[in-house]
Amino acid sequence: MVIGFVEAEYMKNTLFWSILVVLALGIICLHFSYTRGGVKNWELANLPFPGAGLVVASTFHIENGGKFDLELNVPMSSQISGRMPPRPPIKTKLKVTIAGGNNFRNTQYIEEFKSFGLVGFEHIILYSSGSTIKLPRKGDYSIEIVNEDHNSVFENCSKTGGMIRLVRDNGQITETYLRYLLLHVLSYALTIVSIVGLVIFGISMHLKKRLIAPDGTTRRQEDS
Repeated sequence: MVIGFVEAEYMKNTLFWSILVVLALGIICLHFSYTRGGVKNWELANLPFPGAGLVVASTFHIENGGKFDLELNVPMSSQISGRMPPRPPIKTKLKVTIAGGNNFRNTQYIEEFKSFGLVGFEHIILYSSGSTIKLPRKGDYSIEIVNEDHNSVFENCSKTGGMIRLVRDNGQITETYLRYLLLHVLSYALTIVSIVGLVIFGISMHLKKRLIAPDGTTRRQEDS
């Protein structure tokens, strides 16, 4: 009788702690998927295209290193119906400097942006610098963009404006996004299962206490 009671208590404690471990794993996975899979970890900076001889700067934080690209978003001056005709590259003289911890410093010169797509419902033309920027690790960074072209004006941006975006490399986005999406789903599943398990466990313990008399016998045994 004592052995059976000990075994029951052991199984009860094991089940309870197993549920807590699953809940902890779900919360950890949820935090991990939100911090690393969130928008702020994919789109790091949004800066206006600087005028001739001007400078724009910003700071950002990433949860993990990787490959990044500079994109240029330019609103269309007029709506395009049908397929967008080929767009010539936009010539620039931009000096881009990214600095971070451990004396990290990366300086690149962007001489052109090539068109690679169109966001139709927003009427925005997408350009890419085609220059890969590698950031080594998690941490805080700063970005500074200097327009060293004093003689020419970026015609499109002078008319419609333009935004420079520092984003993760497109090839990396597809693979990694799916990975974090699966992790996101798994974290919700683990959290929901563990919460349901805790509720069922609590109800079963409550019912068990109601069925057990103060002397250790069950209510049914007392009634008989």
